[in-house]
Amino acid sequence: MVKRRIAKIVGLMLSVACVFSLVSICFAADNDNDFDRFGVRIRGIYVLPDQSIDGRLSSFNIRVQDAVAPEVDLEYFITRHFSAELVAALTKHDILVNGGGASLWLLPPSLLFKYHPIPKAMISPYIGFGLNVVMPFDEELSLGGTPVPFRVDSSVGWAAQVGVDIPITKKCFFNIDAKYYSTGMDMYINGTRYDLNLNPFIIGTGIGVRF
Repeated sequence: MVKRRIAKIVGLMLSVACVFSLVSICFAADNDNDFDRFGVRIRGIYVLPDQSIDGRLSSFNIRVQDAVAPEVDLEYFITRHFSAELVAALTKHDILVNGGGASLWLLPPSLLFKYHPIPKAMISPYIGFGLNVVMPFDEELSLGGTPVPFRVDSSVGWAAQVGVDIPITKKCFFNIDAKYYSTGMDMYINGTRYDLNLNPFIIGTGIGVRF
């Protein structure tokens, strides 16, 4: 298990290094420095888990429910075409279980590197790729009305996104965004380890400012 996680982290680090290399190559060609480098967005997001649960638990028919939450992100434009975005959100998911119920909170910060092919357009699309870290907490599980020891470990995975920015004023813009997080978590029920992969799709919309 430890070796598998180390391999994932190394692979993700290599992916980020490749992105940085691409940015450094393109930076020299993008010498127009007259643009706002910082951005802040506030989004409302809808989180749809594309769950994969350990087959040993199939009889419990476990279903992780969707969630709605606010999201905040900070963005830094390296050039007009390339930026780095730090995303923060907090979601609570109810979990339906035959004979009981469960819930958990997720703190899933992510760091994405984005490409904006036409940054000066009225509708400016972008794509992004990076890392996500999912940190569960406050896990609860009961079966037949009796609390059961329940814990979910943190995970590190990749994240991808696509979206558009639509200017409202010179400094303010409307945003539509979709992301996918690859997750591979271990959960423990009564001390026994099981696989829990949420792999959520995240759809969001909101407003942002550049300065």
